[in-house]
Formats: sequence, structure tokens, C-alpha cells
Amino acid sequence: MSTKFMTTPSLPPFLPHGWKKEVAKVLGIHPNTVARNVKRGKGEVYNRIVLAAAAKYGEKKEIQ
Repeated sequence: MSTKFMTTPSLPPFLPHGWKKEVAKVLGIHPNTVARNVKRGKGEVYNRIVLAAAAKYGEKKEIQ
């Protein structure tokens, strides 16, 4: 069996309508918190939002 490494999460160019509300529900935060942190583009909460959105809507790529 070979070892496979996952790359950093990548988001699609356009996220579907209502993605902020879905990610907020998963993370247990308010949708406005998601909007503010995405607009800011940095911080611990932003990183959690990106990881959650990538897990739900992102493309999975593997490096060999």
C-alpha cells in the first residue's frame, strides 16, 4: 500500500447559494460570523470556515 498525501483544501470558484448558513450550522456559529470572517480573510475562525467549506464543497486532490 502506498502513502497518499492530501493537499491544502481548495474551494470551488463559486460556492452554492446558502453555503454560509450551512457552514455556520456545522460549526455552531452565526451566519453573520461566517460573512464577517470571510470578508476579513484571516484568523482562526476563518481557517475553520475554509476547512469546513472545503470538506463540504471542495475538490479532493491527492499527491503521489
